[in-house]
Amino acid sequence: MDTWKRYGEKEVSHSMAHYLQAVAALKGEKGFARVGDIADRLGVSKSGVTSMLRTLHARGYVDHEPYGCVELTEVGRGLAERTESNRRVLQVFLTDILSVDESVAEEDACMIEHLVSPPVMLELLRLTSFLRSDAPEARAFLESFRRGGAACVGHAPGGCDLCGPVCLRDALSPMAGETLTRIDDTPR
Repeated sequence: MDTWKRYGEKEVSHSMAHYLQAVAALKGEKGFARVGDIADRLGVSKSGVTSMLRTLHARGYVDHEPYGCVELTEVGRGLAERTESNRRVLQVFLTDILSVDESVAEEDACMIEHLVSPPVMLELLRLTSFLRSDAPEARAFLESFRRGGAACVGHAPGGCDLCGPVCLRDALSPMAGETLTRIDDTPR
């Protein structure tokens, strides 16, 4: 099956991941999570929370008795922790390594956090940890990366082996009102 068709088959949807994270965060902060607390945290209606809890319960991610506290199952807790860990790694990579503005990194990490496979996240964690280390090779790489200009030679199709027939820089150029912060010819 084509990869794009499998997008909807992910273990949890973006919304489910946020509900699981909200329950985990509330349990950590207050020691319990109730429907009203989850609704307040996510800015949704109580009936919306109740509906999602039914779905999460049917999948084995939460236990919830009407008018009672919400409990994460072991599987639900694992998914919440993995999603939160993914978000953290992605946000640190985007801000500390790529120098993306923090608000953009936070939003993008949130959009990506539940989609990336565990093996890829482990490698991204490994790369991020190395590049944030004091290893001379890491320092030299980051300095060179931040000083470097655009990767494309001449910004023309066929101008570099990464782009191929379409210049990736041109394809990634911002839409109206957006700005490119790291894909330009200015020294870093």
